[in-house]
Amino acid sequence: MEILKENKEEEIHVLMVALSSQGYLNPMVRLGKCLVNKGLHVTLATTEFTRHRMLKSSTINPTSSTISISGVQVRFFSDGQSLNYDRMVNYESYKKSLAKFGTINLSNLIKEHFPSNGHKKLSCIITNPFVTWVADVAINHGIPCAMFWIQPCSLYAIYYRFYNKLNSFPTLTDPEMSVELPGLPLLNTEDLPSFVLPSNPYGIFPKLFSEMFQNMKMYKWVLGNSCFGLEKDAIESMADLCPISPIGPLVLPSLLGEDKDHDTGVEMWKAEDTCIEWLNKGAPSSVIYVYIFWKPCCLISQTNGVHGESPEEQ
Repeated sequence: MEILKENKEEEIHVLMVALSSQGYLNPMVRLGKCLVNKGLHVTLATTEFTRHRMLKSSTINPTSSTISISGVQVRFFSDGQSLNYDRMVNYESYKKSLAKFGTINLSNLIKEHFPSNGHKKLSCIITNPFVTWVADVAINHGIPCAMFWIQPCSLYAIYYRFYNKLNSFPTLTDPEMSVELPGLPLLNTEDLPSFVLPSNPYGIFPKLFSEMFQNMKMYKWVLGNSCFGLEKDAIESMADLCPISPIGPLVLPSLLGEDKDHDTGVEMWKAEDTCIEWLNKGAPSSVIYVYIFWKPCCLISQTNGVHGESPEEQ
């Protein structure tokens, strides 16, 4: 990124903005840690609801005015709703509230901590997908904005082409058609993400995808949590449309052979020891890990699923 080429004597400040979801927050923290290691000053901004969940699930001092994770300073802004408001059940109305109050409160956070005439002027804002209002805030403050795509670059290419109507995809009249896209193998219906299928059951999410992928010009950079060697063809296929720059994969340090103590991140739910005990009692290959968008994981054990017996679920 060009911001890394600036005068090394000048402090470079980056603001990362993420939704209150561990699935978005922790990749951001890992990216922030990489930037901190390169000498940048990194701040992560997320909602007060995230702070509430973090305080309930960790030993963070509730009176502390600032929280730091792996050298990344964390600040919080209001999303316009009370802490006991159910953001998942009321997601459609919450999205509107977040865009309205998040825009105001994030803008105020920038004015307070990163004044344009001060020494902590922001060089870049990095945000996760589906919150285009963050890009609006960045534009209003004259700050270049990057979007951090945490899924495979191949999915990015599929979604971009689908929501910008660049290629043919399955329809109600031809639901089983195969899809041929540059940089990807021939895709059958079962190979495609459900959001691009006519049978898609997730009502609100196509609207979120469409809103984002039709407004990609708002972002100066798109960063991908992947590596060129892994998805070379898919990445190159987007070079003339809306380029994505692979900067990953950003994974837990322990997966790279480092000490588990370095696996720092955001914890919004307290670890459940009884869950680990239950898992350890299971037979090998008897458990499936399911990650459902930003919800906590769902663990399913099929210990009795043979000869027609009903599976046990927990």
